[in-house]
Parts: sequence; structure tokens; C-alpha cells
Amino acid sequence: MYRLIVCDLDGTLRAFGDQVRAAVRDTMQAVVDAGAWITIGTGRGLQTLKPHLSTVVVNAPLICCNGGLILDPSTHEVLCVRPTPLALAHEVIQLVLERHWGTMIYLDDMETLLLQSSSEPGFELRRDGATVRRVDDPVAELVRPPHKVYFYTQSPQNTSEAAELLKQHIGERARIVAAGSRGLEMILPGVSKARAMARLAQRLCVAREETIAVGDADNDVEMLQWAGLGIAMGNAMPAARAAADWIAPTVDEDGVAVALQRFVLDR
Repeated sequence: MYRLIVCDLDGTLRAFGDQVRAAVRDTMQAVVDAGAWITIGTGRGLQTLKPHLSTVVVNAPLICCNGGLILDPSTHEVLCVRPTPLALAHEVIQLVLERHWGTMIYLDDMETLLLQSSSEPGFELRRDGATVRRVDDPVAELVRPPHKVYFYTQSPQNTSEAAELLKQHIGERARIVAAGSRGLEMILPGVSKARAMARLAQRLCVAREETIAVGDADNDVEMLQWAGLGIAMGNAMPAARAAADWIAPTVDEDGVAVALQRFVLDR
């Protein structure tokens, strides 16, 4: 029996720009009623995840910031946190600003986000209505290590070019992964959804073979490979599909609900 399920949010539990559909929420509730643990594993910080928590059903600690933050949503107890070193954050943000890309800096789970003053507001914030503080100089404003640094560009082509430049500049100090068609996330060595999922499973006394991971993007690959059963959405990126044991229907076809019914509830 599968006892712990970790689902990505964007592109998995919900389509971009949409809400979690009733069929998915109802199936998550059925999983909880059946006695299993279920939660979200996302690249988002808690600030932009919060608006969606009322549309899902979770009963285990949340995995945020690509595994850099694990916390209990009911008590706000932080179980694990791996912030970005301040010097690295300053260095990379300065590089991004010189090229007129956007940057969002997730301070921590309780405080607002910093958003570069830009002609185009961050699409993630427009969508979620999170509280932000706009600043002209994020480097000067950032005085403590942030939970996450996120970048976005004007087009997918620009994003590909930005990714290569950042990878060359950062080297082994961090990974750069795609987050949607226009976003990039910087992930520290040793930080991943997979490691966070392993830590969570240990805390809940769940064996690796009893876990399911569901995702659609590059930052889900390690989690899909680590889990006892890795499920990629029908709309998943090629790397996620290649890492999965099973391909679910797309997010628009309530793929998570189909997967949970097949592998958890029907068993």
C-alpha cells in the first residue's frame, strides 16, 4: 500500500492560471480518509503557495522552495530550511539585473516578497495575488539569506539563453532549472524535492517503497526517480516523462485524481 503521496502544484494539481479542480480535491480527501499521507512538493515559497492551500487537501508537512523548506502548515513549525547564501544571492541577482531580467526573492515563509521594479510585473504574483514589496535595488534591500531566488524573462528564447549564462557563471555552486516557459529557479547543492521527500518519509515512518511522487517539470525529476512510484502528468516536460514509472492523463483531464484512484484508492 502506498502511504505517502507528494504532488507538485503547478501543471500537476492545477493548470497554470486555474484553480485545483473539484475532482482532484475530492480524490485527495478520499486518500486522507483512507489513512494515507498526502502533501504538496513545489518550487513555490509559502507566500505564493498560501492562496492555493484552501483548494487542496493535505495532512502532511509541505515541501516548498524545491525542498529548501519543509514546514507544517497547521503549526508553522519549520522542519528543515536551506536558505541561499547571501553572497551568492547578491552576485546572481546583480548579474540578472544588468541584463534587465526580472527577479523575485522569497525572503521567508512569513514575510513579503521582493520584486524588481520592472515594466512587466512578475506573472506568478499577478496570478496569485501575493503581497509584494517592489524595490529598485534588490541587492541593497536583501540583507539576509533568502529562501529562494527566482528569475523570469520576456520570452522562452530569452529564458534558454539566460539559463545557459547562469549555469556558466554559477558553475557547481547551484543548479539552474526551468520553472515554466519563462522562469528559472536556482537550487543549492543537496537541495531537491527528492531529499525533502525522503526526510518527510523518515519523519512519518514511511518506507520508500510506500511513496508516490507526481509531477510535470524538470524540478520534479529527482523526486519521481526517488519515489517508490513516480508518476508524470500527460502534459509533463520530456525529462519528467522519462523519469516516471507511469504517465497519468494531463492536468486538464484531472490526471492526479486518475492516478490516486488507480494506485491508492482501488488498492
